[in-house]
Amino acid sequence: MTSSSKHRSLPGDVAWWMFLTAEFLTLGIFFVAYAFSRAGDVEGFQASQAELHPQLAFANTLILITSGFFAARGVLSMQAEKPRTCSKWYAAAAILGVAFLVIKSMEYADRLGAGINLSTSTFYFFYFFLTGFHYLHVVLGVGFLSWMAAKTHRQANTPQDLSNVESCAAFWHMLDLVWIVLFPLLYLA
Repeated sequence: MTSSSKHRSLPGDVAWWMFLTAEFLTLGIFFVAYAFSRAGDVEGFQASQAELHPQLAFANTLILITSGFFAARGVLSMQAEKPRTCSKWYAAAAILGVAFLVIKSMEYADRLGAGINLSTSTFYFFYFFLTGFHYLHVVLGVGFLSWMAAKTHRQANTPQDLSNVESCAAFWHMLDLVWIVLFPLLYLA
């Protein structure tokens, strides 16, 4: 074991990891509540799920996975001391984040236009709450990605800048992971 590998730590800021852990725990509680509620009304949940658009959700899955790849490339660029390249990767990830939001907004408009909302059924309560919680975090993530793209474009390249880039990517990857759970849970189960 080399001396540098002895002192490895999580990428990014420790405070971000504490925040991400709290987010995962919060969502975990709602995933368990969803599972118990679904077990009590399997037919009702399946009927509501059949009204959704899994093709749109699958497109959004591909969009988030691709944007996560772009964020990872941004981190690698920053580690290679190429902040302008990082900026381009982060801008591309942010643009895909906006595409996710547009598709999800279209899906919300479709459901709301059909008279479906949080109080329609237990399934739709969880659908709107869980995807809405995720949606708001994607808005926040797009803001972080855009801010980091602008900051790294100005060729900032300090150890703190690398930590910020890594923290931003960790947050974005959390959103990927949450969506990868939400997609089959809400659209395919």
